[in-house]
Amino acid sequence: MKTFKGLIASTAITAALALATPLAAQERVAFGSTAQSSVHYTYAVSAAKAINDNAEDLDITVIVTGGAVDNLARLARGQVDMGLGTYATIYQAYSGIGKFEGQAMPNLRGLWVHSPATQAWVVREDSGVGSLPDLEGKPFTPGQRGSATEQLAIQMLEVLGIQPDFQRLTLSDAVDAVKDGRSVGYVKAGGAGSIDGTTMELQAFTPINMLSFTDEEKAKVQEALPFVSFASYADGEVEDFPAFTVPVQVIGEFTTSDALSDEQVMAILEAIADNPDVQTNAFPSFADVDVLQDSVDLINIPLHAGAVKFYRSRGIEVPEELVPPEMK
Repeated sequence: MKTFKGLIASTAITAALALATPLAAQERVAFGSTAQSSVHYTYAVSAAKAINDNAEDLDITVIVTGGAVDNLARLARGQVDMGLGTYATIYQAYSGIGKFEGQAMPNLRGLWVHSPATQAWVVREDSGVGSLPDLEGKPFTPGQRGSATEQLAIQMLEVLGIQPDFQRLTLSDAVDAVKDGRSVGYVKAGGAGSIDGTTMELQAFTPINMLSFTDEEKAKVQEALPFVSFASYADGEVEDFPAFTVPVQVIGEFTTSDALSDEQVMAILEAIADNPDVQTNAFPSFADVDVLQDSVDLINIPLHAGAVKFYRSRGIEVPEELVPPEMK
């Protein structure tokens, strides 16, 4: 028989345990991001806040990582549940090509896109270069030395059989070379449907043009490099420039077919789509992204089944090639 003191102690312990146990435990999700100094880490933190503030059953924790390749490895080891990276890299991992040859990850699934960066192919107006073939033999910087932009631009030019006189320069040196006429132009990724501040400054110094990929050139590149995405812009859509078609470096979020449930993915995407302000405040170019349509247009691997259900629920037509095998 319990004493009165023992009964009080027992009741207190029971009450304390009840208070310590949430009525409904949140589902923890590890989100692999990138280096803390990157603007995309800043975006990841804002995306996590949008989700945590609006999806009551989820607790998203952002983890600092080495970026796409590191996130892919962590996903494979079950250390993260989702990650961010460039879809050029994600596609190669999905397909087992390039640096992922023999290590395909066919269970990778797309979620959403937060940064389709327009790759501007900029040339001086007085350079005499009006098309990609005109770059043959001309001094040209394919992108900041050592960057993903540089690597991709060189790959595409090789596919097209065009050999400029490559100037492998830092961004500031590339701009100076264009300014003083030592180079006809360069390649630089900007925002969503916009040129970056560096190119705007160059435009104020000297008249420039934007090179455009023809339909034939686009098809040839995508046949050889199926992970490359393109975007077309109408006259004036990018201020001061006529219509053009260029590659876009698509950066977004991905997971695997079984790391997240359909319900978790739908809750995540609902929070992202319906709460843009916190994301735009941290990552202003997110304001230029149509997260629903752009994600379906630019993701190049199958979507997660929960993402297919979400996009369809918002009236977005999901192409057959983005429907994962588990839904067929």
